[in-house]
Amino acid sequence: MWVKSVMNKKTTLLTSEISTSTPVSTLASTPVSTPASTPVSTELQLMSLELIKERKISKALLKRVKANLEHQANVSEVFEHNSLLLYQIRETKKELYNQSKSAEKLNYMARHDALTGLLNRNEFELKLKQAVNQAKKSSTLFALCFLDLDQFKVVNDTSGHLAGDEMLKQLSTILQDEIEAPDSLARLGGDEFALVLHDYSLNEVKQKTIEIMQVVEDFRFAWDKKIFKVSVSVGIALIDSTAVSYTEILKQADIACYEAKNSGRNRLHIYREKDENLLLQNDQMQWVPRITEALERDQFRLYVQTIKPTDNSLDYVHYEILIRFKDDNGKIIPPGAFLPTAERYNLITKIDLWVIEKTFEWLSEHIKTIHPSSHFSINLSGQSLGDEKILKCITHLLKKKLVPAKMVHFEVTETMAISNLKSANQFIKKIKSFGCGFSLDDFGSGLSSFGYLKNLAVDTLKIDGIFVRDILDDPIDAAMVDSINTIGHVMGLKTIAEFVENDEIANKLCEIGVDFLQGYGISKPVPINDILT
Repeated sequence: MWVKSVMNKKTTLLTSEISTSTPVSTLASTPVSTPASTPVSTELQLMSLELIKERKISKALLKRVKANLEHQANVSEVFEHNSLLLYQIRETKKELYNQSKSAEKLNYMARHDALTGLLNRNEFELKLKQAVNQAKKSSTLFALCFLDLDQFKVVNDTSGHLAGDEMLKQLSTILQDEIEAPDSLARLGGDEFALVLHDYSLNEVKQKTIEIMQVVEDFRFAWDKKIFKVSVSVGIALIDSTAVSYTEILKQADIACYEAKNSGRNRLHIYREKDENLLLQNDQMQWVPRITEALERDQFRLYVQTIKPTDNSLDYVHYEILIRFKDDNGKIIPPGAFLPTAERYNLITKIDLWVIEKTFEWLSEHIKTIHPSSHFSINLSGQSLGDEKILKCITHLLKKKLVPAKMVHFEVTETMAISNLKSANQFIKKIKSFGCGFSLDDFGSGLSSFGYLKNLAVDTLKIDGIFVRDILDDPIDAAMVDSINTIGHVMGLKTIAEFVENDEIANKLCEIGVDFLQGYGISKPVPINDILT
């Protein structure tokens, strides 16, 4: 506005000057010349200088405004940058906190059992190593107690694994309350626990173990309107300056625990170097790597024992599949040397798988030379009854139809069937649906045999040999055999008598009406290929 005012003023003055001094016609004819200095020109010069000055001021102001605007933009960017940086710092702190919590959680999980919250096996072994190292450097006595629950499978089999897990959690909480630092309690897996006792005398070790056993015995577990009671067998290995290694201590405690179970359960047993029973257990443990190696190197061999019908009009026999071990020297070793170890150390299922696969393989190769009415009976361990891998293997082989299903029978002992009643029945029904037969071995050895028999879908009863051996001299044994045979026939089952050692026993069993006979008096076990000749 100021510039516009000056220009207007300038224009007015110039107009006035021209109109009052010189006519227009004169101006048109008058040559242009540089006028002398006048008040008006002076004023114009001053105004021009003022305009130039103002223009410079305006440029300076514009430059400053522009600079201010640029500065403000930079400040805004810095503010935004700082805000973003602060946000990132906060998020990083949060992330670090979460990572710290996650690390703590992972560390806890790596050291503790997921189900019970007790120390896990890895952490326990570290504690045991520390105890062994400390014992070697001092006169302090430590002890490792290996705890194995008795009859825990009853809970799983009757009420399911959820019930079993809940029972383990409750029992673990109760046991942990009995333990004070620096003693360490851990769950090694399944129903097995371990405890390291620090600086105890031998009598104190015994007393503490008895207290723990009493706590377990007093515990009652309620589930689905049922009350369960368990006990615990304990093996103890003392740790002193002579301790060799933590692995040796673990082995000693395991052997002692096994002896406690064999002695009747709900007992404790302390490992001692010259204990004959423990030496036997130690010998069995030597079989563990041999069994694993034998499976890898195919060192087992199939044998069979004849099961002969008492009806002479039948022109066929059945066979029971047996197993032997052939060592590097070619010596044949009977199953009593290695099967107890396989059962104890959870290798029996692998052996069962080997026998099943090899039996089907042999039958498929020689199917044309075998009497179509004969069947081959394969023994299954109690562990295999609830094993999905075993069931999957059998069903896969049966679906291939290389061997007629009716030619394959399976055997399970009465004791194992009853202790795993639910899973046993499911397993039996599944196998029978393909057309296979099922035998209940050692029948009569368990409690309430006849009551359980109604709940098992078997085809054949194998009468326990303890009744058969003395059938000629003991009238009670004879009555037992007669009763089992009669009940079996009433239920539509075939009967087989085991341990038939001579012709006299065979004749007595024929009189009773038993359907089949098996034993050394009928035929000794032979390699499976021998029956082809």
